[in-house]
Amino acid sequence: MFNNLNFLVLWLTNDCNLRCKYCYANAGDKKDYMSFETAKKAMDLPKSRFKLQLAGGEPLLNFSLIKDIYNYLKIHRPDIKMQMQTNGTLITREIAREIKKMNISVGVSLDGPVEINEEFRGKTVAAINGIKNLAQEGVMVNLNSVITSESIEHLDKLMDLAFYLGNVGGIGLDLLRETGRTCNNNVKTASETQIRKYVRKAYQRSLQLSEITGRRIVIREVEDARRRMLQNIRCTEYCHAVYGGSMVVTPQGHLYPCGSLVSKEEYYMGNINNINSFKEVIIKSKRPEICSLCKYGDICVGACPARSIINGKNNRITLEECALRKTTFEIIEEVGGVKEC
Repeated sequence: MFNNLNFLVLWLTNDCNLRCKYCYANAGDKKDYMSFETAKKAMDLPKSRFKLQLAGGEPLLNFSLIKDIYNYLKIHRPDIKMQMQTNGTLITREIAREIKKMNISVGVSLDGPVEINEEFRGKTVAAINGIKNLAQEGVMVNLNSVITSESIEHLDKLMDLAFYLGNVGGIGLDLLRETGRTCNNNVKTASETQIRKYVRKAYQRSLQLSEITGRRIVIREVEDARRRMLQNIRCTEYCHAVYGGSMVVTPQGHLYPCGSLVSKEEYYMGNINNINSFKEVIIKSKRPEICSLCKYGDICVGACPARSIINGKNNRITLEECALRKTTFEIIEEVGGVKEC
């Protein structure tokens, strides 16, 4: 069943040094740490080349395991490269050097300028210093921003901060998942109107700063829309989980198709330590009829299926997700059509 596995996520720990207000995983409530034996078993499962993402919790809390994984791959799977999603607060100059040495692609979670990120995440100065330490070692990063009704209004300021940091290549927009700590902290989803207005504003700011500095920072979703329009890419699967090509491994060795669905019994795929427990789970993704009426329907990737399960009713695309996709296509048309960047 793992012949088609293309994306492997190792939750190195569910512990975390932050308590983000909207954390869907309730990271930090538990203090489990993955062992090398569990990681090794997971890495040995795929029969073909795969992408390996290190996540959590905060994966740098289990940094010794990261080095063990690197050393194992160097010998047994040198074709596999690591990528990591981190809050950035633990990246010292020494750790930055190690990340450079291991050639790990880094995504850092940052939601806005200092005051916004401080409200939702905390330890913002430490995160910024972590990104600067990576810059000193010549490591580029991408930012991942959770979009809430409050943070979205400051996306242009996040763009300013990204240019200031100097080693940011792009910003990804992660719409809020209405689960985990979100439910207890009254964090609100950005509205359709906010998405249309402030994603445009952030994009325009990126163009202004690009003209001034000669550097370009992309918004991931806008660039995906550009690529789809340029190449006339027909509808493809949103992610590997939709066709059964992804697997998330928790510190205890439990398997799920997507990190957002960890602990949901109907998406449990077994445990890495019990081969007889394995079962394939595919996240069903059905496009609503309204997509056939949209001018971008044939090329739009659609909605995150896991987020639709969590936020939508009956696994339907939410209005906010639809607004984000439409806005990105409209932006490309508004700035003069499709062209290579």
